[in-house]
Amino acid sequence: MDQKQTPLVDVMRNYQQLGTARFHVPGHKGRGKDSLLSPIFPFDLTEITGLDDLHHPEAAIWQAQQLAAEVFHADKTFFLVGGSTAGNLAMIMAVCQPGESILVQRNVHKSVIHGLIFSQAHPVYLMPEIDVDTGLPLTVSLAELKRKLKETPKAKAVFLSNPNYFGMGMDLTPYAEECGRAGIPLLVDEAHGAHFGQAQGLPISAMQAGASAAVQSTHKMLPSLTMSSMLHVKGEALSPDRLRQILSMVQSSSPSYPLMASLDLARHYIYHEGKDDLLRVSQWVQEYRARINALSLRWLVAVDKSQSYDYLDPFKITLRTNSPQYHGFALQEYLEQQGIFPELADDHHVLLALSPRTEENDLIRLLDAIQSMEQGIRVKTTGGMKLSAQNYTREVARTPHEVFYARKFRIPLQEADGKISGEMIIPYPPGIPTVNPGERLGHQTMEYIQQLKKIGCRFHGVSDPTLETILVIEE
Repeated sequence: MDQKQTPLVDVMRNYQQLGTARFHVPGHKGRGKDSLLSPIFPFDLTEITGLDDLHHPEAAIWQAQQLAAEVFHADKTFFLVGGSTAGNLAMIMAVCQPGESILVQRNVHKSVIHGLIFSQAHPVYLMPEIDVDTGLPLTVSLAELKRKLKETPKAKAVFLSNPNYFGMGMDLTPYAEECGRAGIPLLVDEAHGAHFGQAQGLPISAMQAGASAAVQSTHKMLPSLTMSSMLHVKGEALSPDRLRQILSMVQSSSPSYPLMASLDLARHYIYHEGKDDLLRVSQWVQEYRARINALSLRWLVAVDKSQSYDYLDPFKITLRTNSPQYHGFALQEYLEQQGIFPELADDHHVLLALSPRTEENDLIRLLDAIQSMEQGIRVKTTGGMKLSAQNYTREVARTPHEVFYARKFRIPLQEADGKISGEMIIPYPPGIPTVNPGERLGHQTMEYIQQLKKIGCRFHGVSDPTLETILVIEE
């Protein structure tokens, strides 16, 4: 295909230049005055003659999706205007009927749990590996996958999240091979891997590894607008017609043309210019990670790859702190005071997400900010709070769908030990549930949540934002 084309962008530009009388939605009619959004109004269009329809593409959108499929190593690509959330929902609903089992990595994004609720599927959780250096949860081991495949012969699919938010990931090729031997599709939330496989030195993508379907948040790591993502499909394990039908259910019937156009442009960019930018920025990251560690700070390091996983995304820098004075949230606050805004923080880490559009001056500012921190920062003398494998090993007493419709009652959090959770508890970001609905709560989990509260973590999924109380269900 001719990758020089930007078919959707071209028809939008052509329509804008016609000087039409717009007797169609949206209500701004392409006009705006002295507004922050005025420049985008002329291109905020709808499904009129010549502009195609995302839910039944036949022309410009269809062509833009086919061009993307070629660049991202897929047989077919769907543009998403509801973020990777829409893709995760669609993948699960496309493979599972109510009551059927699906193997699901335990540390997945909350949208995957929502997919289990919608599909009424029964999750069989796969326990993640834990990085020995940082305590961060990773992808599941191949041995864990093999064991659960053997124990669950009627599973309809495997759902993995790879890489994790911090860029730590596994080569999924042997995982795809195991799923192929079992005759079931491998579905992957690859939200942070839209740049994978696009330049020398980067990990291969889930599509290149043999996955049946994968969702990528193009907006996270490539230059498309927030909420714009892609769902890639390869092989015949998932029906394109069924996926299209489900996507029309979980996405707006009035999809944003600026979002879709940004996906068209991101594909064009990464094919023509992005490879050089990817190489240049990845070299900078390697250099500045080394320069941070060369400061030899007792309390702070930039995380390097460990033996626990296959690769570390060169576009993620994770600062690990061992100071009670500058725990992760406090370090994030300090950096923000210097005009440096990280992606997220947790108890021990601050994550910096880069992209091919990152400039070296951003990294210079980061290094200067770390160098200028006051001396005498205290170092912890005992081990800090870490997630461990036990944090993810809990009894699944009810499915998420059963909990959604169950009667719930509210109790103080300190009285919840041993109870079945009626809601998700999600430290955000990254949006990975510490507690899933239907899991039995334990003392260790309660203690971990209390520690997160003390150091300023925000939570999603809970009805009581203070987390003084929690919803549980009757047994």
